[in-house]
Amino acid sequence: MAKNKKKSTSTGYIFAAILVTIMYILNTLLVESIYRNNTNTSRTTQQATRALNMINSQLAEVNKNTVGLAANLFDNPLEIISDTERFYANINAAEKQFESVDGLSDAAYNRFQYAKQVIATFRTRLESLGTSQVESGDQTSMSETLKQDLYPLQVTASEMITATIAIVGKDTGILQRQNAIKAYILMTLMLVIWLISMLAIWLFARRAKKARAELEEREMRLAEVDAKLKNTRQKASDLAVTNVLTGMKNRYALDNDISDRLETGRFQIAVFDMDNFRSINDTYGYDFGDEYLAAVAEKLKEEFGDVAEIYNITGNEFCFVFNKNISESQAVGIAQNIQRVMSSPFEVLNLNVQLPCSGAVYHYLPGDCLNVNSLLVKLDTAMRNAKMNGGNMINNVMNM
Repeated sequence: MAKNKKKSTSTGYIFAAILVTIMYILNTLLVESIYRNNTNTSRTTQQATRALNMINSQLAEVNKNTVGLAANLFDNPLEIISDTERFYANINAAEKQFESVDGLSDAAYNRFQYAKQVIATFRTRLESLGTSQVESGDQTSMSETLKQDLYPLQVTASEMITATIAIVGKDTGILQRQNAIKAYILMTLMLVIWLISMLAIWLFARRAKKARAELEEREMRLAEVDAKLKNTRQKASDLAVTNVLTGMKNRYALDNDISDRLETGRFQIAVFDMDNFRSINDTYGYDFGDEYLAAVAEKLKEEFGDVAEIYNITGNEFCFVFNKNISESQAVGIAQNIQRVMSSPFEVLNLNVQLPCSGAVYHYLPGDCLNVNSLLVKLDTAMRNAKMNGGNMINNVMNM
């Protein structure tokens, strides 16, 4: 489950990273789109305006030359006529340049076409004057033609060109507004994606924090369960080697503790139990007998716990493995004190109970017994012989 949460959290961060990447790409596209649109609009406007201004300026030069010819202001009229042709060539080039510009509105093109037609008419009327009138110097006839025919056409053409420039400017404003709207839309979209990304990151971070907390809590629970399990195992292990009634180590604990010492060890060991303990159970009941044994065990631990390891190996039988520093003679003396303590009166459930006890002491030498069972058989045999001889005595186990 922890792996699934970790995988889900990693997936969340990947998704958030993808959102941030998308936001970055959109931001790049936004900047590029705004720049491209503005550049195209600026280029279109410049090209159209430059062409229209060229037409207007060249048309004004043509008109100026025409007025000069009519007023006989030039010494070489034919040269002026040649210049006028050059101006018309520039006008034609500017017209083609304007018509090659993309992205202009129909209104601008229509107004330009009208201006173009007026310019063509102006040129045709101007050419109809002919070079003969210029060479003859008939200024009166040329002046009348200029006033009544050519000048109105020139003014109209100039106005149409100016109007076209105004339309191009208006179109430029519209395109710029459209670009601005697109930019705002893209910026808004980018802002929305950014907000979604931040929200996603926050949600994933919150989810990751929650997952970490759950994982930590789960680990704590597992640690608690593990501790409880270890404690339970320890208790089970303790119960396996402990007499539940007296709290002393039992027969299995004795086997674990001294089996390795039988081959090479040297130690003092003794066993004791009460004579005719069955009479207690028969007279007062098993619960009373258990209380009696518990009282005896508590007294034995209190008196002899510092000189021997004490085991409650069967119901009322106690085994004493004396410390290494206890000699054989000391073990005999301690055994006598054990018999005295176990045979003394005990108050159990407000009754004084006293039973004699018998025991056996064994000065164990290395290799005397193959296992703990044979060791206990020797001790129990010696103790049983003491009971058969009237009890309330201690026998020594003879070494083989």
